[in-house]
Amino acid sequence: MKLLEIFSKAQTEEELKNIFAKFFHLKLDTKNFIDLYTPQILFEFKFDENLKNIQVLSKCFAQTLYYVRRLKFGRDIRKPSENICVVTKNFAAFAKTKNFSNFYSNNNFDWDLAPSSPCKKLVAALADSDFLKNIHVYDFSINQDESNFIKLINQTLTAQLSLFEDKKIIDENNFFPIFEYWQKLFGNFVENGKKSSEYFITDIEFGKSFVNDNKIFFRMNDGSVAEKFINVAEYNNFWNTYEKIKNPREIIAIRQKMDRMTELDLRRRTGEFFTPINFAEKAVDYLRRTVKFDKNFRIWDMCAGTGNLEFALPAEWLKFTYISTLLDDDANYCKKISPDATVFQYDYLNDDVQFFYDNLFEKFFDKKMPKNLIADLKNPKIKWIIFINPPYAMAGNFARKIDKVNKDGVANTAIQKFMKKENLGESARELYAQFLYRINLEFKNKITWLGMFSKTNYIFTINDQDMHKNFLDYKFESGFIFSSENFEGCKGKFPVSFAIWDMNKHLPLLKQKISLDIFNSEVEKIGIKTYKISEREKFLRDWSNREKTTKKFPPMSSALKIAKQNKDRRDKIADGFLASLMCSGTDFSHANYTALLSGPYASVGGISITEKNFERCMVIHSVRKIPKATWINDKDQFMQPTKNLSREFICDCVIWSLFSPSNQTVSLRNVEYEGEVYRMKNNLFPFMLEEIRDWEISDAEIKLQVAMATEDRFAALWIKNNFADISAESRAVLLEGRNVYKVFYENLEAFDLKRLKIEDWDIGWYQIRMSLADVPLGEGGILKGHLKSLGAKILPQIYELGFLRDE
Repeated sequence: MKLLEIFSKAQTEEELKNIFAKFFHLKLDTKNFIDLYTPQILFEFKFDENLKNIQVLSKCFAQTLYYVRRLKFGRDIRKPSENICVVTKNFAAFAKTKNFSNFYSNNNFDWDLAPSSPCKKLVAALADSDFLKNIHVYDFSINQDESNFIKLINQTLTAQLSLFEDKKIIDENNFFPIFEYWQKLFGNFVENGKKSSEYFITDIEFGKSFVNDNKIFFRMNDGSVAEKFINVAEYNNFWNTYEKIKNPREIIAIRQKMDRMTELDLRRRTGEFFTPINFAEKAVDYLRRTVKFDKNFRIWDMCAGTGNLEFALPAEWLKFTYISTLLDDDANYCKKISPDATVFQYDYLNDDVQFFYDNLFEKFFDKKMPKNLIADLKNPKIKWIIFINPPYAMAGNFARKIDKVNKDGVANTAIQKFMKKENLGESARELYAQFLYRINLEFKNKITWLGMFSKTNYIFTINDQDMHKNFLDYKFESGFIFSSENFEGCKGKFPVSFAIWDMNKHLPLLKQKISLDIFNSEVEKIGIKTYKISEREKFLRDWSNREKTTKKFPPMSSALKIAKQNKDRRDKIADGFLASLMCSGTDFSHANYTALLSGPYASVGGISITEKNFERCMVIHSVRKIPKATWINDKDQFMQPTKNLSREFICDCVIWSLFSPSNQTVSLRNVEYEGEVYRMKNNLFPFMLEEIRDWEISDAEIKLQVAMATEDRFAALWIKNNFADISAESRAVLLEGRNVYKVFYENLEAFDLKRLKIEDWDIGWYQIRMSLADVPLGEGGILKGHLKSLGAKILPQIYELGFLRDE
């Protein structure tokens, strides 16, 4: 059977891969996202691409080079395959891996990207190379090409591997999984009082081990020679995969990191969030690119915890590194894993603070910090890297498990007192802001780069804008974000940033665009996120006209719940009150705190909706609810629009809001609150009385109320007066919404009206939805579809109009 005929049965790339593997009797080795790995050939599958197009071909090979580079330099224990083969339903291309060595060893390409979206410079360079231009593309529709390809693959898969093809590099960044593999193969044969890691480190160094007469000899670090009986064939096969190390400094670095890795594996604390090692290493990579490190540099992590960040530092940097941490046992642990660094217990937010605040550093020497650190801080030739992941907590609500004891009020520090003296507002409550405040004092006029892990809040949130003006006006250099789900035990998904700031260059954050690379959990760059800082006056929540609230009215914490017991009750409404917009917070993480209620929202963030601000409140409600939250947009700010809104957009937002699940308006009578009895009308009822009177209403009492009522509700009148501006999509929602209402009123007797407090004719959308959830009548599915379509129409306009500014 022809390959073309066999492959035509595949409907997806995955099916093509499985059919191919079965045809050539290949075991599916797909670890680390490689489509199909064998030592002889690395296969990349594409479903239906035209490999005779040089741009397509170059992109396919570019993707494979990401895997080759990881195999050669990364943590994957396998060595690079000797050949590369790209396969589609109709074509294939085959090449020797060594022909690409100038490409995958070139650091000028962006290797952080996901392989599926390779660096455009790499793709262009491949497309321009004579080698790729002249490569033969096998066409399966040509009999000779097909038979030649089958013969080539079979011969290559059965040929003996070359002893001199590209081997895998071992270095301090990837050695540990290679050690685990080595230990699995040979560990039982070498242990005799010395740890297997000692034999491994000896074995990986060029010239320190050799084979003689079916035995392996190790020249150990103490000068002795150890003789071990190891399977020589398996041993030679291992070293056919890996390159021995000739640089003695690399051996020293691996030895030191091996000790640190062993300690790290033994140390795990309940309740502690460790900076993930792979992202700490990526942060060091960014520091390398940004700062040209030399012997005049010093690194200080003044909130090191158990030293996860320092584990990622190159061994040669540790002797220039200061590590300080709050707890004695953490400091003792850091001394074990980083013996070359200066490690000490130090409370950075309380110890020696007065010296720096009063600028008395030169006059007083009775300080807690080590003398060598004091000397370096006084030396104008020393340059600094502050490398930190400060605790993110706020005074008054922070409790962190330290030695299994909850420590409350931890943000009430000496630094906070000084910040309050300078009227630094809400930022004085934030622990990370306190670290930044002292760092600003301590390193002013020093050549310093700040590399900090943190939530992204500090870049643009309201509470931190005093901080921006006073002590965070540094020039942004580079950085990245990744999801908080990479922290073990962390609940919720939000962006965690690592950003590098040049503290010698000052530029207001309002004038900067902060562009951070986006990494997925595999530490692959999948995009760029740009934050543009804006003044708090431009946040969306202040866009609507806030009417003065003077009248008491029952406050609501949810659709039906009156907040009688809340200590901090917001129980006032404005004249002409129609409903309340719950609108807490300014960013995406607060989007869930958005709803329409029939009484004032009981807590902070409520807006009285009146005739004057009705349309803007409906727009705000839609803008905050329609976009879907992701970890990437979690801290995006909802902003006031930058363009004029069309009548159609406003009407779409009104209609969407009236039928959305977050419309929790109700109709209630006999509501008791602080000795008074209130009637809550549903002012967002969308249909006129004259048409309701034509409906079938099964409940006699409500039918009588409809007949006797004289006052249409505001939303119904608004729809009538603006109907000419209402789009076809919104009219579809209205039409289907009317059908749902009619069926509901026709079947009122089927529902538990008492449970949802349904007593009046202007029944709230929340009460209708909940009733239909209890007794489904087959209604609502079509309405949901129309509402979804309307939301899809509104969504892109939210970005086009500037409500969300995804850069």
